[in-house]
Amino acid sequence: MPVLKIQGFSGTIPVTGDRALPDGFAAESFNTWLYGNELRGARPPKDVIAIQTTTRTVLRVPRNTPYPTASDPIPPPSFIGNDTWKQFQEHDVDIVRGQLVDDLYDRWYFCSPLGGPKFNTYARMVTGLPDYKLGVPGPNTDIAADGTNADAPVIVSIVGGAAPMVTRAYVYTWVNEFGEESSSSLPVIGAGNFDAVWTIGNIKDPPALGVDYPAYTKKRVYRTVTGASGQTTFYRVSEHVIGATLPDGGWTSETTFADNTAVMTDAVLVNQLRLESISWAPPPPNMKGWIAMPNGFLVGFDDSNIYMSEQYHFHAWPPEYKIATEYPIVGLGILGETCVVCTQGFPATITGAKPATCSLTKATTGEPCLSRGSIVSTPQGIVYASHNGLIMISPQGIENITSKLITRDEWLSKYEPAYIRAQRYQNGYLSLRMKDAPGNRSAFFLDPTELRVALTEFTDMQDLRNVNVDFWSGEVFLVFDGMLKRWDAPSETDLMPVQWKSKEFQFPYQENFGAYAIYWDDDRFSNYPFGVSVLPVDQKVRFKVYADRRVVYDQLVPKNGRPIRLPAGFKADIWQFEIRARAPVYSMHVASTVKELRSA
Repeated sequence: MPVLKIQGFSGTIPVTGDRALPDGFAAESFNTWLYGNELRGARPPKDVIAIQTTTRTVLRVPRNTPYPTASDPIPPPSFIGNDTWKQFQEHDVDIVRGQLVDDLYDRWYFCSPLGGPKFNTYARMVTGLPDYKLGVPGPNTDIAADGTNADAPVIVSIVGGAAPMVTRAYVYTWVNEFGEESSSSLPVIGAGNFDAVWTIGNIKDPPALGVDYPAYTKKRVYRTVTGASGQTTFYRVSEHVIGATLPDGGWTSETTFADNTAVMTDAVLVNQLRLESISWAPPPPNMKGWIAMPNGFLVGFDDSNIYMSEQYHFHAWPPEYKIATEYPIVGLGILGETCVVCTQGFPATITGAKPATCSLTKATTGEPCLSRGSIVSTPQGIVYASHNGLIMISPQGIENITSKLITRDEWLSKYEPAYIRAQRYQNGYLSLRMKDAPGNRSAFFLDPTELRVALTEFTDMQDLRNVNVDFWSGEVFLVFDGMLKRWDAPSETDLMPVQWKSKEFQFPYQENFGAYAIYWDDDRFSNYPFGVSVLPVDQKVRFKVYADRRVVYDQLVPKNGRPIRLPAGFKADIWQFEIRARAPVYSMHVASTVKELRSA
């Protein structure tokens, strides 16, 4: 007579039929965490902080003052401490910390489809001040119909000095309170004695941009060394603090500067700082997102356009770094020194040590990305949701990593790849199906590297709005309506209730299973109020039996590890078993008789 024993529990493999599953694998698996052999629940998410009901993305910035201090002698009781929390109302917010040496302001940069490119400082975020728009608008360089430009400097006079005659060009820039420099004005070119006093006018004051931008604080004047009019290297001649007392080091008014070239000779000038920002334009205001490259520059996108910032100058986006892709861009991932461009058609990669040398390569395999939120960067490669499953782009190429887990039809119908929002957790992929209606939301976890764990679903996620990762700890945060929760928070006692349904066991002839026994760890019973739809908090283990796909038994298990009789008087050739438990289950035994059960 048949005896069944399951001691190693595994997750689901939807690509395999319920009868073809290996023993120990599940036809259904909810709330399980199967990295051990036992049937154990995942740890339930725990409250971190209350948030606004409209919040969809959260950034945690740890305090940047050391512990302890005279006024704060005791460290905080948890990893969140007295941290600063910044909340966004958009789901797709790409957040990057500034990569500047000795950045006095601790700048953070944000980009989203509705908000565009912005930045803020740590001190401003602590006090709740709003973000600034990114970029430093410079003098207008548009040429009017009459060939003039209102913002270009002019040569007022060239007085004194002696031959030879030389040709020089002058430009000016504006600088904001953070030391970020604008692009330059158009140049003015003149000829005069090499050691004359060259008076330059129309060095315009920057416009008042309002609270959306940092305040302008300085103006800088640059000139070329002696040479032909084609000279393009400019060196800084003078810097003027806007509103400073005049005259000021050659500045006779706010818009006029007298360059005494007998003092600021070419030999002295070439030791001054070069003008780097000739083409440093602000980022496009409609930029949808970006990612940080390891060599200190950002790659951003909008529609089919790729933009790149200047290295270590995130406010500067030279137009010559712009690249076009063949298909509209969905989102970006980073793998080593390579930026992976996920598009609505063929994916592409951007490689290069600096923006000026970056190149775009289109993949030869068409795997469109269906969801920006599904893009996850892992050590092995970039993972995203396509029509065919989860796609990984790695140095080895493009691979469908769910082909052995989920069929294409099941992937499209059950896992809703167009609505996926995900984060990497350990070696797995923790994903939310982000349907428009809250009641349709659900979550799942899969680990393509561990077939035994395979895939599991999670209950009680109807109000989940987004999944975020914490930059500082690697923890995954779940954004619920009004509450931020921590995924898999450490706990020795709190577990989710599991629901695990076995494969279908097909026997060559009809049998009757008359007894069963289930062994669980009573000391780890958890009555944490999560998943009550799976099992009430006061119940430990429940067992359900299907015979020829009809429920013939559904009861609480009264005794741990003791034989329990099943209904008699019928036979079936297809059997299936379901366990619901709030305590970790070690094994399940089913036999035709109690005697056989004891000898199993």
